[in-house]
Amino acid sequence: MRSSARRREAGGPPKAGDTHSKNALRAWIQLTKCAKRIEGHVNRRFADAHGTSLSRFDVLANLERCAGHAAGVTELSRMLLASQGNITRLLDRMEQDRLVRRRPDPRDGRVSQVQTTRAGEALFARLARDHEGWTDSVFGLLSNDDLEQLIGLLGKLRRRLDGAALQGRPDQS
Repeated sequence: MRSSARRREAGGPPKAGDTHSKNALRAWIQLTKCAKRIEGHVNRRFADAHGTSLSRFDVLANLERCAGHAAGVTELSRMLLASQGNITRLLDRMEQDRLVRRRPDPRDGRVSQVQTTRAGEALFARLARDHEGWTDSVFGLLSNDDLEQLIGLLGKLRRRLDGAALQGRPDQS
């Protein structure tokens, strides 16, 4: 196989005359590769600088956006796009480290809420500051206009995917 063909199969730049489906596949490959590399980069940075993980940061970041820095476990698992079993194990470890606490939901005692502790809030503040700097360096080769365009395009794609998920089916267009 010629190197240009390999490059194109691996998500390289599109060529004139390529079909929409081929370009869609290349875009998916590029998104997947970039997401995995960025996630790995940030996860290593969190581990090296703070002895923690991107998963813990994700929990703290989502709780930060909730009223009272608290959410139900089911709601949190939806926000994190993870199974409730995986979230429960992660929360067990975070509770042992005193980053979060679980308490009965005041509206429904059968359900527990997860709330960030002061230690969790302090850790989140440090992580968020470093995360912004690391992310800025990863995206440093893109101009602000490039970033705004990328955000717009990814937002458009996500809205379409969210709409398909709400209808309980994969998008078939």
